[in-house]
Amino acid sequence: MKQNQFYRLLTLAFFLLAGTASMVAQGIIKITGKVVDASKEPMIGVSIQEKGTSNGTATDLDGNFTLNARQGATLVFSYVGYITQQLSARPTMNITMKEDQKELEEVVVVGYGVQKKSNVTGAISAVKDEDVSNRTLTSAEEALQGKTSGVQVITTSGMPGSVPAIRVRGYSSNSDMSPLYVVDGIIMSDISSIDVNDIASMEVLKDAASAAIYGAQAGNGVVLITTKSGKNSPDKWGTITYDFQYASNSLAHKPRMMNAREYAEFMVDAGNFSQETVDKFWNGQTDTDWFDAVYENSTMTKHNIAFSSGNEKGSVYVSAGYLSNDGMLVGNSDTFNRLNGSVKLDYKIKPWLKVMGNANISKMRMHGIMGEALNDAFLMDPLTPVAYAAGNLPDNMQTVLNNGWNIMTDDAGDYYSISSFYTFSNPLAYNASNVATRRNTRVNGNFGIELTPIKGLTFTSKLGYYTNSGNNTSYTRPYYSSAQRYSQYSSFSQTNREGNNYQWDNYLNYALTLAKKHDITAMIGHSFTRSTSTYTTGGLQPDGANVLLKDDPNLFGWLDFASSSAKKTNGGVRTMNTSESYFGRVTYGYDGKYLFQFSLRADAFDLSKLPLTNRWGYFPATSLAWVTSQEKFWKKMPKWWNYLKIRGSWGKNGSIGALNGYLYATTMVSGNKYAYGNDDAFQYVTGTKPNSMGNDELSWETSTQFDLGLDARFFNSRLNLSVDWYSKKTDDLLVTGLKPSLLAGGTFSPMNAGSVSNKGLEVELSWRDHIGSFRYGVRGNFSTLKNKVTYLSKGIDYISGYLRLNDPLTIFEEGSEVWHFYGYKFTGVDQATGEPTFEDITQDGQITTDDRTNIGSAIPSVTYGITLDAAWKGFDFILFGSGVAGNQIYQSLFSSDRTTGNRIKSEWYDDRWTPTHTDAAHPAASADISKYAISSAMVHSGAYFKIKQIQLGYTLPKFITRKAAIDRLRFYVSLEDFFTITGYKGFDPESSSAGTGSGQGVDASTYPVSKKVVLGVNLTF
Repeated sequence: MKQNQFYRLLTLAFFLLAGTASMVAQGIIKITGKVVDASKEPMIGVSIQEKGTSNGTATDLDGNFTLNARQGATLVFSYVGYITQQLSARPTMNITMKEDQKELEEVVVVGYGVQKKSNVTGAISAVKDEDVSNRTLTSAEEALQGKTSGVQVITTSGMPGSVPAIRVRGYSSNSDMSPLYVVDGIIMSDISSIDVNDIASMEVLKDAASAAIYGAQAGNGVVLITTKSGKNSPDKWGTITYDFQYASNSLAHKPRMMNAREYAEFMVDAGNFSQETVDKFWNGQTDTDWFDAVYENSTMTKHNIAFSSGNEKGSVYVSAGYLSNDGMLVGNSDTFNRLNGSVKLDYKIKPWLKVMGNANISKMRMHGIMGEALNDAFLMDPLTPVAYAAGNLPDNMQTVLNNGWNIMTDDAGDYYSISSFYTFSNPLAYNASNVATRRNTRVNGNFGIELTPIKGLTFTSKLGYYTNSGNNTSYTRPYYSSAQRYSQYSSFSQTNREGNNYQWDNYLNYALTLAKKHDITAMIGHSFTRSTSTYTTGGLQPDGANVLLKDDPNLFGWLDFASSSAKKTNGGVRTMNTSESYFGRVTYGYDGKYLFQFSLRADAFDLSKLPLTNRWGYFPATSLAWVTSQEKFWKKMPKWWNYLKIRGSWGKNGSIGALNGYLYATTMVSGNKYAYGNDDAFQYVTGTKPNSMGNDELSWETSTQFDLGLDARFFNSRLNLSVDWYSKKTDDLLVTGLKPSLLAGGTFSPMNAGSVSNKGLEVELSWRDHIGSFRYGVRGNFSTLKNKVTYLSKGIDYISGYLRLNDPLTIFEEGSEVWHFYGYKFTGVDQATGEPTFEDITQDGQITTDDRTNIGSAIPSVTYGITLDAAWKGFDFILFGSGVAGNQIYQSLFSSDRTTGNRIKSEWYDDRWTPTHTDAAHPAASADISKYAISSAMVHSGAYFKIKQIQLGYTLPKFITRKAAIDRLRFYVSLEDFFTITGYKGFDPESSSAGTGSGQGVDASTYPVSKKVVLGVNLTF
């Protein structure tokens, strides 16, 4: 037995020796090694192939590999996005892979295609996914703030679910000034439903040359959004990512109002009520801080999970997200919830045929608030407590209850107070009296094919859709809050709306290179769109009886639960409009030095917007670029200057935002009585007559823009610079209110009768470098703007804008900025009387409405942003801030009809005129403030710099996470909107706007932007 075992071992040894001898004879060696990237991180899935054979392997989770190969063979190391290396085989091979800069050269999305950034001849700014990830952004518009030059984000409210407005290169109209939004090639009117986690990039087409391909809709710039697609993964299966955020919201700043003692003293001095009234209704102790009473700390949570995979034939990306944001108002009257889902697919069926498609769905629910309640939070007197217990009501409130009125109560059952001093409303009572809800469901996406019949020629056909449906409901309870704010009976109203937009694009792209120096591309296409919208309204109005069977908005606040005596109202309409477009673009490049582009778009709209005789418009654009650094003489330039490109462009765009509802048509009205017959026998009949003159020459607003720019890189491309100067003139502004002829009668239809000019300088600068394993970067941008209305029809003096007590606080006027502030110019305080004094513009010896003038503008002359980032051994840090300068805020918190309202202490109480203090900055408490409240005294600097984000993150080492099958695990903490440098005494200079048009910069007490403490997790496996 032992002898047999000996023979077996001897035989095995013989074969092993023979095999080894054979391998040595063939030169086979065992090769081991490790592959890392430039930062010494292991690279997973790097392909190692013995050249000319099928023998190969790939690196494992630690970047290690083992391979048996012929001695002297060539091994090929390859990985997508990195330079392929071919090296002679040796027993130990440790390799560092370098990024393929040529392959990774940045591309930007342009209309109906993409371009390498080096070939771009227009002014395009890009925001990448790293600029939007890990921030508490609830809408895509917010991502543009401070990240790119020439773009201003206007925040009118910090309330959950609110959406800021975007302005690209100034203010070009007296109506709609929003840019065109294009998501994956499909035009959308609203992008607030898109989950920012699904955004791959955002490009802003700023000059006419880049935006002209969208013709009559691109006059205010174009924002192109590309959503994420599936990507190749090392394990060839795919990656799953999960992102989580938890944020705590709180007030960043509270204006300092007059306290109870100061308020009482001021109002007695003003003669608004006597000291006896104060002693009767104030207990001498109550000093209510209404900001503390109205606002509270709140929370926001965000979840997003996504799957991504892809190979050479296709890719898939699927994601789902949920956002829940509870606002800062006490209770749940300001909540916003959104559920998102998306899928994006593409697949190559054949080498010449590719199919693609994506779909996004969003469901949103928002509880709104009564805007007047925010104003009351400012003005409510501090002498009155928030609420009274049922057994401790003051006489005025007990009388209200005894008379059968309903007083709103809080969660504890206490009655919200009714002030004996402030004539309007307790803000909590007023807000509790109304239940307002908004619901939306939005679906958008597209399906398309790409055909490549021959090399260089691609045909794309894409059918896109965008649907939006939802409803707004408002339920008002019976309540009594003051003599100005009450409702004896409940009321209910609801509006249902539905909109559908379909877009069919077909276009050809052709690329050709001749003699290795002439690069030619051409694109030609056609687009057809059709939009329909429907809305219906219904309501219940009180008519002296209870409207609803029971006061319960959740169960009985609907039309079917109305009492028999209730008055019902209803209405609704369906609209439809279509457009057709032809477009084309040609680009030419010679030897990478000289670049040229020309584009032309022809647009036509149906009769809902333009008359039959004037429906077509043509929008050409051209641009040139010279890559100076490609010239031979550049070799004589300093070595630290790597690249220079000089650009120039000219073009025309249009704007149709103001064209809706057959504005050009002659309208008819009936109702007047006319005598018909002779003097002896006649009768009265109802006649019909023209009500407007009509205008069959009405057209869109047209912007003509010239741009001159340069792009430069220094110090081995670590320092990048982009500079643009532009001049943009918009003509044919849509103007209403023209004075009609006394002979013709009627009123004029809108006319194209105005012009606006915008000029500015834009600079973007970035530096990126590393010192060993420490990486850092700095990016900054700033923009200047000079805006002016250059022409307005002589038929009108100005167009009134935002009104307060029928006084226009803003107007649109030739020779000044768009919607500048309008009022009296405050010159000081009369030391003898304490009355405010004003400049006599007309010099007629008296102050009248004719003495109102330009007293400021909400348009910043400078906008800027800066981002600093750094990373070291798993730690990463981001500091981001943005700001504006040169703008003003019209503080309309207080108006002359609310004389007993509280006020900002430093602007009314401090340094006011008294008989013993006559050299004062502010008028006496008893002064006539009807003109003072709408004067330059209410206009303050709106300049600010806000630290939008301070974030510190840490990524766990891979040798730890791999044990749990996790590819990447990162934790981070952020402070957002925490610090603001400003001289403004109101809530927040960033959100102090009553609107995005004529109300911009008018602070009528909007919802402030909260400061946030954020905890987050990024998980990839």
